Amino acid sequence: METPLYTFEATQSWINAWLICSFITAIMGFSVYYFQDKLPVEQRLKSVIGLVAALVGFVFIFAFTLKIYSLTRLKPVKIYRNSLETPYGTAEFKNIKDFYIKIEKHYKPMQPNVLADSARYFFILERDDKGHVLSEGDYPVDSILAKLNQVMGY
Repeated sequence: METPLYTFEATQSWINAWLICSFITAIMGFSVYYFQDKLPVEQRLKSVIGLVAALVGFVFIFAFTLKIYSLTRLKPVKIYRNSLETPYGTAEFKNIKDFYIKIEKHYKPMQPNVLADSARYFFILERDDKGHVLSEGDYPVDSILAKLNQVMGY
């Protein structure tokens, strides 16, 4: 196997604030559900608090699991002498039709002239209509574009 010229790791980390908050919230929800008998409230209110706490715990455990799954899908982007490897597969330089960065603008629903936020994506299009899309939130897309231009000779 050839050694990559450049390797770009995903910028997402395994431990970030969202993961920690969701895990703590889930533990708190299950704790309230488990210890609801010790709360000084009526019996009817106890069951509602316990049900809501358990539902919140399940929702955050589900969100925590999805976040872990998405983080496992983020593989490094590697640029070789004649190819590019992304989480979506390997693209030979001779098969790459086009690559560019596109800015997606999201406007507020009730105020179409007000920009809510924007996101930048790096698109790599192959001749066989296969695409590779890398988000700026996950990868350093400007660096990848610069190094890909350099290696391909553009």
